[in-house]
Amino acid sequence: MLGFFLAVAGYGGEQLAAWMIGTSLIIIGLPLLARRFGLPDRVVFTVAGLGLVIWWLLPEDTLSSVLPEMQQGMEMFFISGIMMVIGAVWVAIYNSDLLLAAGVAIFGRIRGMAPVLKTAVSYPMQNRFRTGMTLAMFSLIVFTLVVMSFMSNSFNQLFENTEQLTGGYHIRADTSYTNPIPDIRSELSKPDGVALEDFDAIASFTYVQANVKQQGTDQEPTEFFLQGVDPGYTDSVTYKFDIIADGYDTPREVWQALQREPGTAIVTSDLVPTRSNYNLGGALPDFMLEGFWLEDGAFPGDIYIQAEDPATGNERNLRVIGVLEQVASFGGGGVITTSQDAVNDLIARELLPQVYLFSLAEGVDAEATARALKVRFLENGMQAEVLEEEIEEATSISRMFNNLLLGFMGLGLVVGIAALGVITARSVVERRQQIGRLRAIGFQKGMVQLSFLLESSFISLLGIALGVGLGAALSYNLISVVAEDIEGMRYVVPWFNIVIVVVIAYGASLLTTFLPAQRAANVYPAEALRFE
Repeated sequence: MLGFFLAVAGYGGEQLAAWMIGTSLIIIGLPLLARRFGLPDRVVFTVAGLGLVIWWLLPEDTLSSVLPEMQQGMEMFFISGIMMVIGAVWVAIYNSDLLLAAGVAIFGRIRGMAPVLKTAVSYPMQNRFRTGMTLAMFSLIVFTLVVMSFMSNSFNQLFENTEQLTGGYHIRADTSYTNPIPDIRSELSKPDGVALEDFDAIASFTYVQANVKQQGTDQEPTEFFLQGVDPGYTDSVTYKFDIIADGYDTPREVWQALQREPGTAIVTSDLVPTRSNYNLGGALPDFMLEGFWLEDGAFPGDIYIQAEDPATGNERNLRVIGVLEQVASFGGGGVITTSQDAVNDLIARELLPQVYLFSLAEGVDAEATARALKVRFLENGMQAEVLEEEIEEATSISRMFNNLLLGFMGLGLVVGIAALGVITARSVVERRQQIGRLRAIGFQKGMVQLSFLLESSFISLLGIALGVGLGAALSYNLISVVAEDIEGMRYVVPWFNIVIVVVIAYGASLLTTFLPAQRAANVYPAEALRFE
């Protein structure tokens, strides 16, 4: 009943988290209801567990034709992990005899291995709740590590495509606001260290601060930056668009319209609301458009931004004709882009460019050219940077942050492994008489020790397998969704990270259970059977 009401509320409120939790509770509740009519526990929890895993791993477009566009955020990652792990653990716990049969079939021919395997699996299954909680803890941590590794690896692959991220440019240069360059092409034509022939394209920006608001809304005017670009930029930039206004067929038409059609503008994707909020609580821009979502892929009509120069009081209306793609990291994040002529018209004076972008000819060294530009325009205070190096620096910081998060998650895995060692030590005390009986009927010391190590291996390996499998499957769905919005995003398996997680997790679990297993092997049969 709770699941039904949550699903209805989530559907009506267009909240994906509530709807998915509600439907998941229904998937759990129906088999549990059938259990009241005599359905065996194995069938009940296997059906419920498989239902949860399959439901949460369905591709996003499976139900897109039935469901409305729903809002979602980072909470979906945590909820999906918990639900899938619960389902997978139920399936594993209530079908452990099948896993045991497979293990005996594979390793049972080894002398003395069959009774050891059966003993190793039987005790954890007598305490299903404790075993299931331990298994879930292992699986959830490994699942999180694997998903983070997949996403980090895929984004790192995306950042390697510098041409896509920079719009086709190689060098960015900033000049002094008090001493700008009147005509950079004329200056580069002079034989003084840098030749005009070294560049395929030269683009320039101007920036002004204006009070902006979306026309036809209740917004208050907000101080925001307007970016004016010259024809060199609109003729050479390679950025594409997530949304293009009616009347334009290609990205190039949109860019060139900024120069040909006065009063047009484009905005970056962070100025458009989105149903998928993954900013982890980061601050939103001071100004955002209203009345449509980024996922809509189209404008609901003409969108106008009213811009006012605070110094002169001049007002201009700018029609938004495009929303930049999300990988346009050097396209001016959090700004409104129009032509330099439109900016000059707003402030009623000519403003010389302060920022330049250079696209180099084939074979020209970017680093050497950046140094030459600094020397050539020293009196203008030019600071030139190679964009590829900026991207590498940014990705290294992001990579360091991701590694820090992985390290914290690794601490959680260590705690889980330590808990497994505590459980093993406790079971030695609880099962002292059982160990004595095993020794009395012929179990050797090595067999007892191996039984405890295999018991630990059963939980740790099963948890690792569930975490890796579920993490890899969910990562495929996540990356497929992101790839629809970000061109160049690919599913890349982080083999190194996965191997490290598996080796460290399993090795540490054996290490923490070795001493309790050795202690169990040294129990004397007569001493163990003497006391109750």
